[in-house]
Amino acid sequence: MAKVEVQIRRCFCCGLSVATSVIAVYTFILYLLLAIAAGVALSDTATNGDASHYNSCELEAQGKINAENRKLTFTGGRTVVVVEDSTSYHCSLGLYTEELKYSAPNRYTSLVIDIILYVSICLASVILLIGLCSYNQWLLIPWGFLMIIDIVRGFISVFFIFWYSYGNLARIATGIFFLGLQFLHITLLMTIIAKFQRISNRKNGIPDKVYDVRGGSRAPSTYYGETHAVAPPVHRGENYYPDQHRQQPYGHYDQQPPYRY
Repeated sequence: MAKVEVQIRRCFCCGLSVATSVIAVYTFILYLLLAIAAGVALSDTATNGDASHYNSCELEAQGKINAENRKLTFTGGRTVVVVEDSTSYHCSLGLYTEELKYSAPNRYTSLVIDIILYVSICLASVILLIGLCSYNQWLLIPWGFLMIIDIVRGFISVFFIFWYSYGNLARIATGIFFLGLQFLHITLLMTIIAKFQRISNRKNGIPDKVYDVRGGSRAPSTYYGETHAVAPPVHRGENYYPDQHRQQPYGHYDQQPPYRY
């Protein structure tokens, strides 16, 4: 059975150890913010249902109301124009963080699932940091497992953002942004898998791959302790004139090479 390995020597800015630590901090902060946003949305959904944001965002996406809701107020003999941009947060990023692409019943269930997942990833990020400090590869598994679940959930969420976009540019842009976020998280997941394999290999006495970068080659010259010697280049000087080394027949006069002036 074939063995699949992910080998990453370094990230674009730092080594693998520093990169995995930064990933743990990044996911902790990100999913803590997502958990807070989802919690606020859950409270608003339980209190107001679709009346607060969902109805206006749906009408705006369908082009039934203007995105810029201009209001006139008269204060002290002066007319004040109040501009409320409903595409600011709830009708754009709220499609992902507050699940505003769904109506109240479906949104409530989705938010409960999201909050449980977000809080779990925050805890897994702390466990990931502990695993990196203690050099224990098994503590990296909870983070990887939960990230796989969230990436799948994220792709489903992005699909429905496009599905319920009604051709609205703000919703399409939101879907593109969070689609890119899922691909970013896939690269982060691959980095953590590479760190898991490196820790496991070193604990089992398997040395790291050594890459021969001479001449621009990136092929591994050492794999699992086996050293593959790189053969020196063959000297071709003696092969340029094979007739000089060939045995000449009897009676043949050696011809001297032409003189160079």
